[in-house]
Amino acid sequence: MKLLGVKNYSKKIIANCAKGCSWRIRATPIQNESTFQIKSLKGEHVCAREYQNKHATATYLSSKYQDKIRDNPKIELMGLKNDIRRDLMINVSIAKVGRAKRKAKDMMLGTDMEQYQKLWSYAATVRDTNAGSTIKIQIDKAPDGSTGIFQRLYYCLHACKQGFLDGCRLIIGLDGCFLKTAFGGQLLSALGRDGNDNMVSIAIAVVEVERYDSWKWFLELLMADLGMGRDNIPWTFISDRQKGLVHAVNEVFPNSEHRFCLRHMYQNFNQRFKGKEMKDMFWAAASAGNEKEWKVAMIELEKANKEAAD
Repeated sequence: MKLLGVKNYSKKIIANCAKGCSWRIRATPIQNESTFQIKSLKGEHVCAREYQNKHATATYLSSKYQDKIRDNPKIELMGLKNDIRRDLMINVSIAKVGRAKRKAKDMMLGTDMEQYQKLWSYAATVRDTNAGSTIKIQIDKAPDGSTGIFQRLYYCLHACKQGFLDGCRLIIGLDGCFLKTAFGGQLLSALGRDGNDNMVSIAIAVVEVERYDSWKWFLELLMADLGMGRDNIPWTFISDRQKGLVHAVNEVFPNSEHRFCLRHMYQNFNQRFKGKEMKDMFWAAASAGNEKEWKVAMIELEKANKEAAD
């Protein structure tokens, strides 16, 4: 609908349909509010809807759809154009959608950079209000000696650490995942299990990439936080053989057990050995309670493999 203002004052708005039909509206603001209330609505509007709106600028669209673009930075322009048409009932050009997407990304990049600048204040606040917590920030110094850029962050709250030490088994799961942000990076985590088999977060770290030296840095800080190495307690680690992790665990905790996640092992196993029979045999071997049962399960698995090969 395209409107034609007849009389617009600070306390009253009167508008007609610009296409000449009998539709007319009058509205006044509600006292002490920024909202207008319709006082009269006359005539029947029979004109077709207007799908062009000059107020839907690239700046407006970038602000309105910033969260959608943040969730999916690779969203296609045609898909975003269709979302705008469904949500706002207006048509915009592909060129305007492209400008809106670029502006949204620029806004997000600037916002994220501002958040990084607040990390030191946040770390100081956590240390002041959560005694016993550990936050370590490492920067990558520029070659010219000027202020560097963010590289790594280690984060361990005292309550999480103490809860794990007081009530959990001496088993720690290690894992990493990609961070889907404008700056990328990876998240490393250490998890425990309580008596009810619920996961307990111990510590996390944001690093530039998952490799030996980043895992070693994380594990050394974790060891210092948990007091590991001060006694002969047999710790056990579980992981999925991520890049550099096996080497880092063996170096930092040479006397600890390191086991591997069965779900990830089965994914590799299933790439070569298909079928429910092979799957059941794999899990029978993996869940064996003693060495004798394990050997029997492995013999059955090897026999089935030979039969499948023949």
